[in-house]
Amino acid sequence: MHFKFFVEILRPINCLMAALAVFIGYLVAGKIFALDLQVFFAALSAFLICGAGQAINDFFDLEIDKKIRPKKILPSKKMAPKTALIYSVILFLAGNFFALLINFHTAAIALSASTLLILYSAFIQKEKFFGNIVVSLSTALTLVFGAAILQKYETAALLAASAFFASIGREIIKDVEDKKADRGAKKSVPMVLSKKHTNAAVLLSYTLAVLIALFVWAIKLIENFYYPVLILVSAIIFAKSFLLLTNDDAKKAQLFSKIAMLVSLFAFLTGAF
Repeated sequence: MHFKFFVEILRPINCLMAALAVFIGYLVAGKIFALDLQVFFAALSAFLICGAGQAINDFFDLEIDKKIRPKKILPSKKMAPKTALIYSVILFLAGNFFALLINFHTAAIALSASTLLILYSAFIQKEKFFGNIVVSLSTALTLVFGAAILQKYETAALLAASAFFASIGREIIKDVEDKKADRGAKKSVPMVLSKKHTNAAVLLSYTLAVLIALFVWAIKLIENFYYPVLILVSAIIFAKSFLLLTNDDAKKAQLFSKIAMLVSLFAFLTGAF
């Protein structure tokens, strides 16, 4: 078995984004730009738990993926299912271990995120809306996780709320893109709601994400000049994503959503200055 498959099953880009969000949460909480061992442990913990969540989801999704995504690592037999399960358990344990080395707050958040990911994959994976919530909560918790190092949550909690709604919007768009593949295997928002109401749910999610982010600036938790500028840039990109969705181009809409979320992360980063 090639080592690269152990990397690929983690979705390393997603895991690196989680680690970056932890770092940003820490910087915003402390209003400083600094690195120390605790920050490294927290970022590593988020990376490992994110990867563990991806691996265990693939394990429980195996039978579905055999039908609709046969080229993925497990259905294509590039890795044995048992190996993926053991790998995910090791990653979960390692991620929680590093969180425990920091403080009780980080340990509790890491354990909560791990539990959510496991419960979703094992018991409610067919209900994709719950999956959207779990994924979005996990995304939001990375910012709170970073703030937990210093146990200063005010700013990070609001930024996490913004990230949560942005992620919900992106996840729904992803469900639109996967609607045909998921039919008969999973139940998602686009399967339950009409196209009009699905689009409205995405627009509402994006709008809440932007308004909460601007609220942080309005109440002067972040006063950096670049913050509102970058948030407005992200709002424009979110709007482009929404327009692409209404024009039935969910694939590009999801790409623009990811870009908008990345711009938002950089906006959050300015809160450290």
